[in-house]
Parts: sequence; C-alpha cells; structure tokens
Amino acid sequence: MGGVGNKTVNVPEPTVAVGLGGDSRLVDDEIVAEFVTRQTDLLEHLENLVLDIEISQTDGDLPDLMRYFHTLKGESALLGLDDVSRLAHVTEDMLQREPLTACVDRILDVKDWLALALGRLTGEDEAPAPLDEIIAILEREAPLAPAPPPAAISYEGPDLRELDTDMLQDFIAEAGEHLDAAETHLLNLEREPGDAEAVNAVFRSFHTIKGVAGFVEMDHIKELSHRAENLLASVRKGDRELTGDAMELAFASVDMLKRLSEDVVAGMSGDGRMAVRPELPGLLDRLGRACGGPEAAAATPAAAPAASGGDPPADGGTGVDSGLIILPKSRKAKPAAADEPAAETSAARPRPERGEKRPAATHRREAVRVDAERLDLLVETIGELVIAEAMVSQNHHVREVESVELGRHLDHLDKICRELQQIGMSLRMVPVRPIFQKMARLVRDLSKKSGRPIEFGFSGEDTELDKSVVEKIGDPLVHMLRNAVDHGIEGDPADRVAAGKPEEGNIELRAFHRGGFIVIEVEDDGRGLDREAILAKAVERGVVSEGSQPGDQEVFELIFEPGFSTATEVTDISGRGVGMDVVRRNIEKLRGTVEITSETGRGSVFSFKLPLTLAIIEGMVFTVGGERYIVPTQNVVRLVRAEPDDYTTVLHKGEMLRFEGEIIPLIRLYEIFDVPGARETFDDAVVLVAECGGKRVGLLSDELVGQQQIVIKNLGEQVQGTAGLAGGAIMSDGNVALILDIEGLARVAHEDIAAAGREAGGRT
Repeated sequence: MGGVGNKTVNVPEPTVAVGLGGDSRLVDDEIVAEFVTRQTDLLEHLENLVLDIEISQTDGDLPDLMRYFHTLKGESALLGLDDVSRLAHVTEDMLQREPLTACVDRILDVKDWLALALGRLTGEDEAPAPLDEIIAILEREAPLAPAPPPAAISYEGPDLRELDTDMLQDFIAEAGEHLDAAETHLLNLEREPGDAEAVNAVFRSFHTIKGVAGFVEMDHIKELSHRAENLLASVRKGDRELTGDAMELAFASVDMLKRLSEDVVAGMSGDGRMAVRPELPGLLDRLGRACGGPEAAAATPAAAPAASGGDPPADGGTGVDSGLIILPKSRKAKPAAADEPAAETSAARPRPERGEKRPAATHRREAVRVDAERLDLLVETIGELVIAEAMVSQNHHVREVESVELGRHLDHLDKICRELQQIGMSLRMVPVRPIFQKMARLVRDLSKKSGRPIEFGFSGEDTELDKSVVEKIGDPLVHMLRNAVDHGIEGDPADRVAAGKPEEGNIELRAFHRGGFIVIEVEDDGRGLDREAILAKAVERGVVSEGSQPGDQEVFELIFEPGFSTATEVTDISGRGVGMDVVRRNIEKLRGTVEITSETGRGSVFSFKLPLTLAIIEGMVFTVGGERYIVPTQNVVRLVRAEPDDYTTVLHKGEMLRFEGEIIPLIRLYEIFDVPGARETFDDAVVLVAECGGKRVGLLSDELVGQQQIVIKNLGEQVQGTAGLAGGAIMSDGNVALILDIEGLARVAHEDIAAAGREAGGRT
C-alpha cells in the first residue's frame, strides 16, 4: 500500500470489480499512489478547461485535451489500469473525429467516471458506471474511426510567460526533488547493483517527471523522461543490468533533466524562451537504441526552442533532427488547416519591436512540501509559545522589576511572538479557488438539469482562508447555489424578459476581505424572496404572532428556521428554506454569520462572513465573580451601564433589557455556571450586549478586562458540545477562561422568553 494524502491506496486484485480492469498487482504501489494523486489535480484542471471551452465555443484548446488523454492512456496502460486506458483511447478518438464544442458534455461524463474510478483506489465506496455504458455514450454520434498511425513527435514551444506560472513553479520544484532522489539511488546502485528497491525508486522518479512534464507542455522533458523510464523498465524486468553504458545513460539523463529544468527557470525569468541543448538529440537517440524499441527508429524530439536572439545550431536547422517540428503556440490558437503553410519555427519568430509591451519576467519560487499534520503541530506550538510569553511578561514578579532594559527585551519578545503567530497562520491559508471552480461545474450541471439558461461567474478566487474553513464551506455553498438555480432564477425565460431582464439568469459567487473577515457572497438576479409569503407561512406555523409587523431582515431570517419552506412544489434539486437551518448552523460552527439582502423581482444576496482562521480569535475578556469569560469581538455590539428602568421581566421569569428601542433577553452567567461572588445589581455591573444570527442578548458581567488575541483550545470530550460554550483559552496566569457560544446562549434565551410569552398569553 502507498499513501495518497491521508488516504490509503489499495491496489486492486484482478478479480475485484473496481471498474479499472487489468492486473495492477505487478505495479509498484507507490507509482499507483503518485498516479492517483496527480490525476486528481489534473481532472480538476480538465473540468475547468472544458467549461471554458463551452463558454468560448472554440476548438483552440483541442491540443491540450488531446495531450492529456494521450498521456493518460499511456500511463494507465503501463500501470495495468486497462479500463482507464481504454476509455482515454476512445475519448481521444472522439476528439479527433468530432468538433470539440460538440464533445463538452461527454468529456465531463468521462471526467466524472475517471474521478469515481480513481477514487476506488483510495478506498472510496462509490463505483463508476460500467465501462461499456460510458463508451457507448462516447460512440453515440458516429462509429469509431480507426486509430491513426503513430506520428512524429512534435514539441510546440510556447512562450513560458504565457503559461500557468504556478504550475510551472510546482513542476520545477517537484522535478528537482525527484532528480535529487534518483541521483542518490543511482550512486547506491553503483555500490549495490542488485538493489531492486533503488531501481524502482529511479524508475518512479522518471515516471513522475514524464507525467507532469506532458501536462505543463514540456514535451522535450517528457520524451527524455519517457526514454529514461524505458531504460529502467528493462532493468526491472531483468532484460539488462544497470551497469556500464546503461548506468552512464541513467546519470546522463538525470544531468540533462536538471539542465532542462534550469532552462525553464531561466526562460521564465528572461524572455520566455528556453535555450537549445544541442546534446539532447544525441542522448535521446542513445536511449532509444539502448532500449531497442520503436523509439530507436522514430523521429527524435528536439531540445526546447532557442533563446531569443540565439545562434542557430550548426546543422542549419533548429537544433533538432528531421522528425521534430517546432510550432509557435498560442493558448487559444486553433489547429492549422491542412492547406495552410507550415508555421515558422520559434527560432525564426520576430523579436518584439522597441517599446512593445512584453509579459513581465517570472522569478522562480522555491517550495517545500510539508505534511499537514506537521504544519498543524507547528501552528499549535506557536500558540503555546504565545501563551508562555504572556505568562512570563504578565508574571507579577517580572512586572515588579523596574528595569527599562528588561522591558525593552520583553517588548521585543512579544513582537517576535506575534510575528511567529502571523507566519504560522499564513502557512494554513489556502485560496478558495478550488471550491469556486467546483461550484462552476455544479451550476453548469444544474442549469442543464433544470433547463434554465444561466450565466455563472465568480471573482476573488485568490482570497485566502484557513484550510479548515475552506474544507467546511463547500456544503453550505452547494446548498445556496442549488437554491439560487431552482428557486431564485425564474423557470420561464419569458418571465425574465417581461421583467426587463435578459433571458439568461445570472448567478455570481465572490469573495473579498472586509474588516478582518472574509465575506463570501452568492447573488442571483432572480425573483427574490417573497416577504409576504414568508411572513404568512411563519404566522401559519405559529413562529410569528398574527398582526405583528417585523422588519425585512427579521422576516428573511425566518427561512433559517428548521423545516421552513414556502416552495409550492418539491424538486430533486432543492427547496428554498429546506435545509437552510443546516446552512446557518454550519456557518456558525465556523464562527461566521449569514446575512440576506433581497428585493422582490430583482434578486437576492446571501453573505457569509467568516473568520480568517479557526485557531486564533480576537476576544473581549470580562469577569464574573472570580472567573473570566471571553466573547468573540465580532459578536460584541456594545458595553452599557443599564439603568433600573431598562429592566423588565415576563411573568417574573424571563429577564429582559431595553436596548436601542428593542427588548433583549438578559443572561446572568453566574446563575448558569454557578459562580459565587458575582455582582447582581446594575449599580456596579456592566452589561455586554452581544449578537449572533440576528439575535441579541445582554450578558451581566462584573468588569471588562480588555480585548486580546485568544488561542482556542478544545474543552475535551466531556465538556465539548455544552450549550453556550465554544471552547477555552489559557490565559497569561495559566488559568483557563471559557469562550462563550453567543449563538447557543441567544437561542436558549429567546426560546425561554418565547415560552414565557406564550404562557403569559394563555393566562390572559
């Protein structure tokens, strides 16, 4: 077994029907693990590429798709995943015989099938549909054309600055790790030629580089890795020994791959062109002859395009043999027609005119892979350091020392601890782009299913959140977008046109910073929330008393009540209000809030306000008796000195407080937590007014300590989950302060007041 993230890769027995076919027992488990990990990321990229094709309605990305499925076909066949290889081959044939824009739905079906099939290798239970069914879908339009004969290998030399720089950076970092490992294992093999595990490790390095190089359009690197991989494959099979010329070829391949990687870095930071390596064709030829395969007679791919302004090779060509054509590549360019003249070589490209705007050079970004558990441990340790620093600096023995120098050193220590804390938090931050991209596919499928034309857009995808928040925000977003499609956007385009809107519905997903928080908004230009229908439903259910006139925001908040829905029919997509209580509960678990803005006939905006991280909060610390309590600063509305006239009760049970023209529940924490010695009157107490989910409460406290950053700690299984408590924090004196769950306290308090009110009404 090999590890993929935190999952376990189970290499299937040939008799197990996992939809992958073949006999993968003969394949090294770690290779399968690397294959699955890489394909998971590539499938997401494939989905985004196909969605872009559907929007642009051009065939310009056909070479990228052909390259992906061609590479997938070869790699999966090598791993014994015959069903995957067969599906990739059939998809490749479909792309060759039909317009790309006509294949969008079927390519997405292939992507979904591959995701499920590869998921079986990571222990997931859901199985893909039978292979014959998906192949029948691909062959629906026309009978399969015979597979084309092998063509000469072609390397298209793009301007590196026009490619995905992040992907190239990751490729360079990963390739460097694999090449260093391969070199170490080759040195060991010189001392111990029979070390099979070392041979497997070198083979894995070449194999991984080959797969990723093909995806980032480094075809010359891909071909060199492929031939070096073939050499190691023959050693693994026992056809040859890794000694003498074979060992020299392996070292030469590692050295050349390192130089080619350096050329990519130089090109990214320079003019976007990679230098020609005149020794590359000879090395490829030697590898082909050594393996004795068809590569020996096939055309040898060339080195990368020449650097801008460089001298041509001595052979008068482009530094390649006759089998390679170097084509200029535009990301969206369509394939040249058969009767068009051959494209100019990259070496013959005109140089930019003086003053012409050119893409900025890209500097290499160094990256190190770190296990997620180690990262979490580092962040937790930094939190402990912050607590320890506070204990030292706030210790009364230290504070009694009147020393300017000691004070300066303590201030410097505090500054370093805060910087460490910020660095630790930044390490956990990841962009919301992957979640947003998945939502694009979701809306696209829902649009097809519901028959409603919808234009979906998103912005702010580079906004970063704590990885734990990003992982948990997906489900609420899915539910909100389902509601937006099914009940937000009008079902009949004619209704939209009559209302002065375009036929296509519009849904936008965006993320941005606001006041130290991240706001994620889902906006649609549909029919909006029907205030009167919601209010009537609330009166019918007894949630709102008849004749009352709550504000718009209070009415909109009613859709978050469990089981609340105004939908006239049930659909298999969603139901406005059904499950909305789960959405709000999930957001509040992340210490976030939900706000609604809606205009009947014009649309709605649902806003999620989320903290940047779940590990540290800004909290307001106050005392009750001899205990300290913490309320997240985002929930604090105001601190007030209440007057006796502001106080009232409901049947001498539910205590209430007048605040800003409304009546809010008053909570005495010393009664809830049984704290002795607390102040009980308004004369010498302070009321902290807090709000969550649109519900306000007043917390009676002795005095305010101040605002500070709090490192959140779990309370343990016995206490965790207690109503009104969100966690604990270790204070500077080493004692524990409880972090209050305002949402839980407010809910219980409002329920008690409502029950007392109903009892009072019954008596009346």
